[in-house]
Amino acid sequence: MESANKGLARTRPSFHLLMFILIFGMALVGYVAVTWAGEVRGYEAGKIVAARDLALFIPVLGMFFWMTREQRFRGEMIVLTAAIFLFTVGQLMQFRLFSDPEYGARGAARTEAREEKAQTVRLLNIETGYDDEKKTFMFGSPAAVPKTPGLQRLPVYEYALKDILTSVNTYIPIAALLAMAVCFRLFRSEKVLLWFQRHALILGLATLIPFGLVVLIFSQEGKFLGQTTPWEGVKILFLLSFAGMLADSYRHLRRTRWGLPPARYFLPFVVIAAMPVLPFFALSDFGQMLVFFGVYVMLYVIAVRKKAQLAYAVALVAVLFAVFFGTTKATTGFGLPGRVHFRFYQWAHTWEPPPPDTWWWKRDLDKYLQVKNLTLDASNPQEAKQRNNEAWADKVLQQSQGLFGINEGGKTGQGLGLGFPETIPISDSDFIYAALAEETGLVGALGILIALSAFVFAGATISIGAPDMFSKLLAAGMTAFIGFQAIVNIGGVIRLLPMTGITLPFVSHGGWSLITSFSMLGILLAFSHRNTAVSPVAAQQPQFVPVR
Repeated sequence: MESANKGLARTRPSFHLLMFILIFGMALVGYVAVTWAGEVRGYEAGKIVAARDLALFIPVLGMFFWMTREQRFRGEMIVLTAAIFLFTVGQLMQFRLFSDPEYGARGAARTEAREEKAQTVRLLNIETGYDDEKKTFMFGSPAAVPKTPGLQRLPVYEYALKDILTSVNTYIPIAALLAMAVCFRLFRSEKVLLWFQRHALILGLATLIPFGLVVLIFSQEGKFLGQTTPWEGVKILFLLSFAGMLADSYRHLRRTRWGLPPARYFLPFVVIAAMPVLPFFALSDFGQMLVFFGVYVMLYVIAVRKKAQLAYAVALVAVLFAVFFGTTKATTGFGLPGRVHFRFYQWAHTWEPPPPDTWWWKRDLDKYLQVKNLTLDASNPQEAKQRNNEAWADKVLQQSQGLFGINEGGKTGQGLGLGFPETIPISDSDFIYAALAEETGLVGALGILIALSAFVFAGATISIGAPDMFSKLLAAGMTAFIGFQAIVNIGGVIRLLPMTGITLPFVSHGGWSLITSFSMLGILLAFSHRNTAVSPVAAQQPQFVPVR
């Protein structure tokens, strides 16, 4: 049977099984390197955690055989292989970071851990690089050389099998794989897809109401229930609602006058599209608004395919970006939340602090002075400037240290466990790309970009081969969410875009983020399977009747 995945020849499952084995081998070498580097620098990396991470390949392989043997998967698996590669790299970098005592400690304990690591390296260099004459000159005799400190261990970590079995870091990846399997089974059914399309408006409203309550009542600084981001749980639901409405009305939206569609079809559609915008604005989550808006504009262009409307969309994006950027120049808080002002200013002036009386900066400055038990003496301008510079340097530490780390990585990197990504605050999440680039260099950074590009290319091919508009839009939307989120994250890390605090799909440490990404992967795999299951004749006609 001819594949409906136009432009992408189906690769054999045995090829992807071989790729999984190669990825496992690379991961094994990486974990050994991190463990060895930890011993060189005086800390224990945690072999049982490494064993747990490597053992996650067992459910991955189980999922692979379940799909190929039990479910008789006939689609293209490039998206799965690319995602597993990204996930493995993410697990390895998280292991490297969380096993470092400096990264896991705070305050005085962090300073002590850093000094112990440095002392271990110094004494090791003396022991291996100095002859007896030099040792005698420095310490009186070779036997008087101080012994290296014992291996450091984190105060809170997984040491025993019981810790591994009760750790959330064990259950989240397994939950993500199960979510992928559930979504694969669910979205390969045409009845389920038709139900989602018919109830698109209700689904959007049912999602917006609890999401709005969480945002307005329970969220603080874009988070709720600790470090959970509210938008992760609603991405797919909002996309289902938007794609369903668009698949139902795109024929009417194509009937334009002066490049504009009829208002009676366009206005309800705009309401659906605007649903997630207001909650995201309340969360001050500029990054997610950017991703959602980009995905929605792209899907509209795919469905309607009118050059005039494409021009309007591009102009609208340019105007909105200009308005956002222009509003950040305002001297008051009207228009945009302070976090957005900070992000744009940090992007344009990373090493230049704003004046102390800047409205969006004053609260952070006061908080820094309070924590450090300092005061801003207005009668001493030089001291006030110095305090302001110190506070700003502390605020933009992630961005600056990330850039320094990428620069230090060079072409081949410092080596796994031998760089200093632990100096980047929370580098396991937003700045994991910087941590990876520092220790693996341009080679590792390009590996991530290649895997992401393969994922996006394969996802776009799945969308092109879809036999109906609804699944075409959903496949394009899932792919765009992963692609745009990666662009926003990496662009922010390397300072091509304002830093938005968004995670790198499949790679960054996180719970709901990983589960959502694997759920989208399962939906893409379901559509890839459906594309090859549809006969060439049926593939030429939409299978879903637009809901009136």
